[in-house]
Amino acid sequence: MIGFLIVLLAAGLILYGVILSGGGKKKGRYRRNVATSRGSRGFVDIQEIRARWDSIMATSATGASGLKSSINEADKLFDHVLKQLAMDGDTMADRLKAARPRFTEYAAYDGVWKAHKLRNSLAHDIGFDLVPSQAKEALKGFETGLRALKAI
Repeated sequence: MIGFLIVLLAAGLILYGVILSGGGKKKGRYRRNVATSRGSRGFVDIQEIRARWDSIMATSATGASGLKSSINEADKLFDHVLKQLAMDGDTMADRLKAARPRFTEYAAYDGVWKAHKLRNSLAHDIGFDLVPSQAKEALKGFETGLRALKAI
């Protein structure tokens, strides 16, 4: 009988761990032993986002192709944060619209929109010529937005 209870307890602990880790998806997604920011319905692993942001910034310092790559990665990271905060929508644009009430300053929200539009131009407009100052402004917009959402 005691053996059965131990097995039952172990199974419960394993199930609890799977739930906390996001069902076996990306490891560390909802870890409690790291700093997290609580959204209205979701959690953001601040250390994970900070590490990814630092990597993006390092890539941006490697020249023109690094800037292009950094903008694309920053856009994906921002969308990841919106998903983690359980923003409704099928696209990043939809999720960003849903996140509008979470921004206390319109300038931060507008900066993310401008950065996202630049990313879309890079991805979809043939022959789009990226100006380094535009790229740096876009990265600053994503960073300000991440700070506004308390993700970094």
